[in-house]
Amino acid sequence: MKKIKILVLSDEVWNDKIHGNNVLTNWFEGFDAEFANIYCSPGKPDNNVCRYYFQITDTMMLKSLISRQKAGKIVSYKSETVIESIDLYEKENLKLYKFLKSINLEVMRVMREAIWTLGKYDIDGLKRFIENFDPDIIFCARKASLKILRLERIVKDIYNVPLIVFTGDDEYSLKQFRISPMFWIHRLNLRSKLSKNASLYSLYYTHSEQQSKEYNRKFGVDTKTLFKGADFPRNYVEKQINKPITLVYAGKLYCNRWKSLAQIAYYIKKINEDDVKIVLNIYTRDAITKKQDKLLNDKKNSYILGPVNADRLKEIYEKADIALHVESFDIKNKLLTRYSFSTKIIDCLNSTCAVMAICWNQHTGYKYLESEDAAICVDNYEKLKEVLNEIVSNPSIVDEYRNKAWKCGAINHDSQKIRNEMLSDFKEILKRLDCNTNS
Repeated sequence: MKKIKILVLSDEVWNDKIHGNNVLTNWFEGFDAEFANIYCSPGKPDNNVCRYYFQITDTMMLKSLISRQKAGKIVSYKSETVIESIDLYEKENLKLYKFLKSINLEVMRVMREAIWTLGKYDIDGLKRFIENFDPDIIFCARKASLKILRLERIVKDIYNVPLIVFTGDDEYSLKQFRISPMFWIHRLNLRSKLSKNASLYSLYYTHSEQQSKEYNRKFGVDTKTLFKGADFPRNYVEKQINKPITLVYAGKLYCNRWKSLAQIAYYIKKINEDDVKIVLNIYTRDAITKKQDKLLNDKKNSYILGPVNADRLKEIYEKADIALHVESFDIKNKLLTRYSFSTKIIDCLNSTCAVMAICWNQHTGYKYLESEDAAICVDNYEKLKEVLNEIVSNPSIVDEYRNKAWKCGAINHDSQKIRNEMLSDFKEILKRLDCNTNS
């Protein structure tokens, strides 16, 4: 049987140097298929999986509204090396993209969605690109937006092959805490568009079992859970516990995650009043405010150590004791991230560390780790204080949960197993399509 051809739709550029934790590469590297990608941001792709690209950007869409120029272009490749240089036009794209991404006001976000809703695609160019690739399946990994839902409809209309989608976020429910009327107008519009698009989907992957069931019931579409994979060692590897015990957090500080880290740092400072027994090391590329620096970087109990690449982070984890996954406890961010299952959770399970999850007990990642008994789970700050004291008094807890993290990862998140299951899903969908066509 010939290799399956998969056309991937994505919001961000497929660049593993910029996005070192790229889930597309995690799923599709070594996958027995051929890939093309349509993406909606500035920048040049850089990965070992895909060679054919069609790019649309904010600048292209904006210009299509004020001129006859339509949005979209093929990104040229020679073998596996990009031969198209970043010109002034690309720099303009990046400048506008960064500006629009930085905007927090709801009204401005809606305006950005309006640009993508009203802008004029280069449909002829898009059609040529898709027809030349001749995909068997369209796969879209995204958080639903008016921008990406429109792209799904256009591509599906151009080339009517099975469309499979993935989300790791709460795109649809009304369980959000916002006072902006603009947010709710946009949310209701998004729900309507997503409901219409759902009839196009052959399979809807989610991170959350609860969300999967809700989508199946609401939209009548086939659903499954899908997680990131990792290459776990076949056997559990012992290692010495550090003195002081070392906690590591690697990732962004947004959605008030920094406040949970500040609470950890506060309790650690109390524990270390007589002697340094436990420390927190934070690796992030986020800009640090004066307040965050004061609370998270006292250079004795907690340290902000800047960004590191994936290889360096692996080395850091191997020398640490506990890998942290944290979320905020304020109501807005609890509801916002309810269905999120950070790819960092899989990195933590594969870190050789014990895993500690500090978040709302209705968070998808928390519920999963608790059900698997794969992490030290903490769902409030008072419990956090007790747990940290208990770990310092009884460090064998670290070894216990290191082993549990490895077992959960090796059984449930082996990369090749996940790829095999995805490929099996794709082939089954194509098989059903073939049977229906011939019947």
